[in-house]
Amino acid sequence: MIKATAIPLKSIEKIQVPRPISQIAEIRLRAGRPCVAVDVNSNMQVCSPPFSAKEIAECFDEICRYSVYSFEEDISRGFVTLDGGHRVGICGTAVTKQGKITAFKDISGLNIRVAHQILGCSDELYERVFSSGLQSLLLGGKPLCGKTTVLRDLARLLGERHRVTLIDSRGELSASVRGKPNFDIGLNTDALCGIEKSEGIMLAIRSLSPEVIICDEIGDDQAAVEQAMFCGVKIIASAHAASLAELKRRNSTRGLFPLFDCAAVLNENGRLAEFERRR
Repeated sequence: MIKATAIPLKSIEKIQVPRPISQIAEIRLRAGRPCVAVDVNSNMQVCSPPFSAKEIAECFDEICRYSVYSFEEDISRGFVTLDGGHRVGICGTAVTKQGKITAFKDISGLNIRVAHQILGCSDELYERVFSSGLQSLLLGGKPLCGKTTVLRDLARLLGERHRVTLIDSRGELSASVRGKPNFDIGLNTDALCGIEKSEGIMLAIRSLSPEVIICDEIGDDQAAVEQAMFCGVKIIASAHAASLAELKRRNSTRGLFPLFDCAAVLNENGRLAEFERRR
């Protein structure tokens, strides 16, 4: 079963999405061009007349709830997360200060990544990794292959029997609105939203006594991951990589890789492509 919450934007009413929202992976808006919908199989289809620059700007204002200042931190990272867990990527001219992006101006495009829950999509991986007990898992895959969806389903399954904490930095994993998850993340799963991964991992250890911590797109977080593992907590995390070889080679995961009990990579359809049990 595939579930997706509605996209809470009035400014995209002129878009005629060609399939049920549960079958759509992305909706791409670009100034001066028609909107393009990308389905879960990566097929693209034009689904609107051209959007003007003014319409893109109006949509961006609505995404920021008409208070761009309130979303400065998210915008500086290139995205804003909508209610329901849908992440909107921002394309435009970056404004930098001391070498860091602080804002975007002249917004020229918006990419709405539709959040899905696919119940059972992690069954094969769950059986391979956790049939004999809790393990730490590093999950790789290309962008848009379903890593976040699989992590969400692992949280649901593990949360039925174990104490799980989701470090939901961007609000995608739990799709929480005012603290309440919109997706089934498991009976015993807690979601820490809007917090960076390293800080969230340490906070969870201090106050939530998790057996498992799950986070998306891990990077410069090795110290926190090591600390959690030294405390006996298992970590499940994702990273961009097309193969196990890339996970071992990339600067952001090379030091992390040896810390995990297992590693896996998803193919473009979200199925298990490679698996390695290290312990």
